[in-house]
Amino acid sequence: MEKIDKYQLISMTILFMIGSTPLYELGIGVKQDAWIVMVAGLLAGLLLLALYLYIQRNHAGMDFFQILNTHLGKLVGTVLSVCYVVYFAYESMRNTREFGDIINISFLPNTPLSLLMLVMVLLSGYAISKGVEVFFRVAEFMFPFTIFGYAALFCLIIGSNIIHLDRLLPVMEHGLVPILEQAIPEVISFPFGQIVVFLMFWSHLNEKRKMVRVSVYSYLFVGVLLLLFNVLNLAILDPSITSITTFPLLRSVRLIQIANFLERLDPVIILLIYIGIFVKMTAFYLGAVLGLAHLVRISRFKLTVFVGAAIYGMSFLAPNFIYHVWIGFAQNLKYHFPVFQICIPALLAAIIFCKSWNDKKKKRAKQPS
Repeated sequence: MEKIDKYQLISMTILFMIGSTPLYELGIGVKQDAWIVMVAGLLAGLLLLALYLYIQRNHAGMDFFQILNTHLGKLVGTVLSVCYVVYFAYESMRNTREFGDIINISFLPNTPLSLLMLVMVLLSGYAISKGVEVFFRVAEFMFPFTIFGYAALFCLIIGSNIIHLDRLLPVMEHGLVPILEQAIPEVISFPFGQIVVFLMFWSHLNEKRKMVRVSVYSYLFVGVLLLLFNVLNLAILDPSITSITTFPLLRSVRLIQIANFLERLDPVIILLIYIGIFVKMTAFYLGAVLGLAHLVRISRFKLTVFVGAAIYGMSFLAPNFIYHVWIGFAQNLKYHFPVFQICIPALLAAIIFCKSWNDKKKKRAKQPS
């Protein structure tokens, strides 16, 4: 089995969860309280992470598909495995289309969308063909540049004197209920619930005892980073403007101006977002390939080509970017993704707990009194 170390897991977790999330203003439905929605989503997502880690800790050397088959039987396990392969491939497709549309809208309007997405799929397919270990090393290599980029961006925003914290007031103007309605399940599903795919990777960690600590610390770091940019967008643009802007962070970055020299930093943020999208898209792509490998006995190269072709083909389902975003936020996050991120893992964890409790009960009964 290919092995990864804790530093590679840290890098992958952080880059994966960042993805394209900073581009959007999650929870903007409650205007200036959007940052509280992020806090609620972060805390709820932490419980979800604990659920995933509980599942993995009880099966250190197994991936998610093996765990499903072990506890749910071959028939049910296989059916759910097929569903998760489709889910992972679909998530990968969404990131592929997102990348193509963002580049197309922001920088290369005359370049065919099909070509942009093909380049993305080919790059991801090549990374996957090299295996889990190589892909995690790539993430480890890109990690310091990404963190430095976001840190520099934050410093430039501070230096530009464009932050107005009074735009965050009044706090909880309409109470707690609208905030929770925005957070559950939308903000939990994106981006926090997407970490369910790591159930395919944690079994490769060479220091299993550090899995929980590394994952939780990485999660909290990303949560604070995303919360920070959520607050910055509100404080820079004003909630009324943020709510009607397609990419609030891009608009915020365009306001940076220092000494009439540092300005128009759009390419920097697009590069940072591309790294996050590439990592997330490839992680889901790899999860689909690894899952399909449990179901059919075909070489990884053929599986990579097959899944990649499916992802590329599905990328054309949405007629335009607005429809793509609407399907994601209005349909997938509310009704579809929670099934794979919350319902099935919760059911699996309950079964594992009951079996474990029953085994302990039997052991105590066998002990002589």
